[in-house]
Amino acid sequence: MRNRRDAMRLLKLGLPFVVALAIALSALAVPASAATSASVPTWTQGQSVGYGTNYDLGSLAGTYLDMVKSNPTAYGFQSIQELNVTGSLDSWQVDTVSQVTSSYYTLASQAAEGMKLHVAANVTVAGLPQAGTYTGTMYGTLCTPPTVPTTSGTVAATLDATILATSSGTSLLQVSDLAYHSVVDNSTFQADIAFSGYHLPAETTNTTTCTVTVAYESPTFSMTANTQHQVRMLFSPAWDYFNFPISDNKTWWANTTATVGATLSGTVNVQGLSSADEQAFFGNLTLALHNAGLTATGLSSFPIDLSKVSILVGPSYLVNQGVVTDYPVPLDANFRAIASAESLSDNTIHSTYLITDASYQCPAYSSSPSLLPFGYGAVYAPDFPAAGAGMVVGYQLVVCTGTANFPVVELKNTSPATAQQKIGQTETTYQVVPTQSNALADFFTQPPYLGPILIVAVMVVVGALLVMRRRRRPAMAPPGAQPPATPPPPGNP
Repeated sequence: MRNRRDAMRLLKLGLPFVVALAIALSALAVPASAATSASVPTWTQGQSVGYGTNYDLGSLAGTYLDMVKSNPTAYGFQSIQELNVTGSLDSWQVDTVSQVTSSYYTLASQAAEGMKLHVAANVTVAGLPQAGTYTGTMYGTLCTPPTVPTTSGTVAATLDATILATSSGTSLLQVSDLAYHSVVDNSTFQADIAFSGYHLPAETTNTTTCTVTVAYESPTFSMTANTQHQVRMLFSPAWDYFNFPISDNKTWWANTTATVGATLSGTVNVQGLSSADEQAFFGNLTLALHNAGLTATGLSSFPIDLSKVSILVGPSYLVNQGVVTDYPVPLDANFRAIASAESLSDNTIHSTYLITDASYQCPAYSSSPSLLPFGYGAVYAPDFPAAGAGMVVGYQLVVCTGTANFPVVELKNTSPATAQQKIGQTETTYQVVPTQSNALADFFTQPPYLGPILIVAVMVVVGALLVMRRRRRPAMAPPGAQPPATPPPPGNP
């Protein structure tokens, strides 16, 4: 019942935000276009595009938070002493054709993503579990948990996060059809996350004695990460992402086998845990891997050194001392092209195509209902940066309202010089300077496991940001793939 009430509370919190967002975006509908079909482009060495975005996270959250503050009881709060979000998010990329041969184009990419986030909350809520130990009912060896009485109370928390991800890499594309032959990506990830809480409930269940113990804690912690990765992918046959000629509402399958591999290094650290708490954390992690059919070494204490991590699936290594060996992965993708028109960095309206999952349609016809409520993908402009030399000029996440596509999040086209400048500014603005940590205690190791939940939430934000950039690269583990002898090496533009 408690999980059901929590789900209803989340629905009440989230639904007004979605409605408000749809209304706010109504003026930004992506116009339909009578675009003609787009043929295979011809690229020249040096042609380039840039795209990216900057968001004020405080402004994005402000309208919604103001609604909550104006009527707290409607959102499950008895009173709100503080509820604020501030921060910023940047994501920028430049793609340049660095080499042209008779058979292949080499596309060099450079990108940076950064986020700073501060969240502060101090609220009084009903429905908190009451502190104490409660006994359930044993039926043989089966424990039926007790009903935990609830009470009202004040809880508070602050979160500060700084995250920076950078990457540079090359993609090898066939001249004949612009299909992807291989991808090499070198990236770094840095994070500094600090959390402190006051009067947060923690439940401990003992199935042997059939008891639930509720205690209130005021945890603080910090986590740092500094990692480096090289990801490699080789496609056989070449991955026909674009499937020229492109026309409005055209659908196609892009099927291939990707040989993937990676080299991982760097550390992830949490300081301040007692020896017992650290053992409990890694014990839970080992159990979770075991339940997934995996066996790991190098995951027994902080800091975690990725270059010393090995993970096995049965007798075979998935990761061996931080190296993902060449591994074939079938890749079957079904795409749809949606014609539109946009003003690009030259201040001219250009025909464009959003290449998204084929299960997204707008409008969603009853005879063929859409399986996805949103579409996400690359925006391809057939005549930009020059006629007949089309490139991907950005990315969009759109939702369908009626018959119109509304961009919810987008990496907008900008000049390569501007994007390059923004990349440098992002690397400076979001430079991670680790803070000193305090004790984590049971925040990571006892229910309700708020520490891992917090980290996962932050990683989801960063992951979404990375997906917005790594558009055409399939979501899979990475590879030690080499191109054939004839084309230039993908890592050496």
